[in-house]
Amino acid sequence: MMIRKYTWIILLILSVKAQAQYKPDVIVLGSSVAGAATAIQAARSGVKTLLIDTSKTFMEGKNPSLNAPAFSFGLFKEWKEAHKKANDSVATTEKAILEKIVKNTKSLNYLNGVKIISIIDKKGTWELKVNINGKTEVIKCKSLVDASADLKTSFIAENNIINFDKNGNYLSLISFDKTHQKLPYQQIQKLYRTSGAAGFGKDSTNLFTIPLGIFIPKEKENLLIVSPASFKGFKADELQNTALWVNIGQAVGALAAYGPFFNTTPSKASIRVTQGEMFTYKSFLYPILDVNIYDYAWYPIQKVITGGLLKLDFEKGLFYPEEAVKAEDIKAILSELYPRSRIWFIENKTLTILSVKDVISAISFTTGRDAISVGQEIEADWKNKYKFTSAFADDKIINKKEMAVLLDAYLSPFNIGVDFNGNFLR
Repeated sequence: MMIRKYTWIILLILSVKAQAQYKPDVIVLGSSVAGAATAIQAARSGVKTLLIDTSKTFMEGKNPSLNAPAFSFGLFKEWKEAHKKANDSVATTEKAILEKIVKNTKSLNYLNGVKIISIIDKKGTWELKVNINGKTEVIKCKSLVDASADLKTSFIAENNIINFDKNGNYLSLISFDKTHQKLPYQQIQKLYRTSGAAGFGKDSTNLFTIPLGIFIPKEKENLLIVSPASFKGFKADELQNTALWVNIGQAVGALAAYGPFFNTTPSKASIRVTQGEMFTYKSFLYPILDVNIYDYAWYPIQKVITGGLLKLDFEKGLFYPEEAVKAEDIKAILSELYPRSRIWFIENKTLTILSVKDVISAISFTTGRDAISVGQEIEADWKNKYKFTSAFADDKIINKKEMAVLLDAYLSPFNIGVDFNGNFLR
């Protein structure tokens, strides 16, 4: 009797433990490249994550190529370096290495060979009925991500969660097309300010800067979709680049984690916090070809572009870092973001091309700090911290790279929030 009683207690404990291991904050459906990257990033961003795969093998199908044009950043860099290191001793597939990263990521569980029976949204909580090893279970989460490779395998489409048009696209939180991609500064919506991912497309002539809002369907704001269905007006082959999808997955993972982490939905996420998470995990927002990725200025330039203080040629991927900065280039946006600077521009209306002395004066006036101390700081940091190759001099004409670093250091434009349409929040 005593043995039977303790056996029952042990079975009960094991049953409770088995149920408890599947209590994720985020569920990612599909072990595509983007799905794996999404799950890894969501877990690294601090929430319990479950990657569910209906296939019995990880990333079923063709082995992804790591040799496409790419910016060597973030998870893609980690994956590629791990693959190279592994192959130095024994031949290992790209898929096997990514699966190993998935399985070694804390707070991330991976289930394969799972049959999804139903998906229901119950007042902001997703309820998935699944069959695992012949046993039916219900798993709940706050944020759900569909990372199916295409519409034919989409669990969201199969369960009629949202509507898809005849081309397999859905209505996203924002409207994004190729004109936003090529001519971002000419659009009413400043979506470039909300970029979450970037990179090359199918070849080195195609560059992408992708706003975060396209991954959130208007119909379900606690749902994220990371697949070609997110790109209305784009052909699937334009996006065929493993590195790009890894970068996209990282962005969606950070966005998915935001909801449960701050007890809200992805649609209410802070753009800047999500972008900051990309920087924290060594990723990037803009594909810049004429600035060395190891240059100290790389991330300050990325941050300054988010506010539009200095412009990037999005179509060519060129920032023109050595180009001189004109007062008229920054007057409008600085005046909008820092109203006090308007007075400085009025008092210095004859200025055209800016010198180091002019920039020190503008920073001093805008921040209310003493110009002498600001100048001394900049001079001390010019080579030691910022690693500028030019000599510091008051009358030196300042270039875009130097300007970006100083704007980031002293005005912190990245701290000024934006909504999903790119409007500044104040």
